[in-house]
Amino acid sequence: MMKPRPELDFKSKEEFRDVCRRLSGRLHYLNRTAIGESKFVSELAELVKRAGKVFDEHYDDKDVFAAFGDGWEPGTLSRDERPLALFGLLYPEVGSDKS
Repeated sequence: MMKPRPELDFKSKEEFRDVCRRLSGRLHYLNRTAIGESKFVSELAELVKRAGKVFDEHYDDKDVFAAFGDGWEPGTLSRDERPLALFGLLYPEVGSDKS
C-alpha cells in the first residue's frame, strides 16, 4: 500500500510553508538513507525549509514586495540586487553578530 503524498496544491502561505518543510524532511531522510550524508544535500534541504518560512513571514510585508517590485512597478531593488536581498531574508544571520 502506498503512503499518501502531501498535498502540493497549497492554498495559503502556511500550507506552502508546510509543503517546504515536508520536502525538506524528505530530502534529509533520503540523504541519510540513500544519498550518502551529503553536506550539499543537507544545506539544500535547509534552504527549502527556509524558503517556506520566508514566504510565510514576508507574504504580507508591503516593504518587501515594494522592494522586489511586480509586473507593473520595478521596485527599489535592481535585477542584480534581488537575489542578494532574498539571500538576506533566507539567511539573516550571515554577516550579523548572531553567527
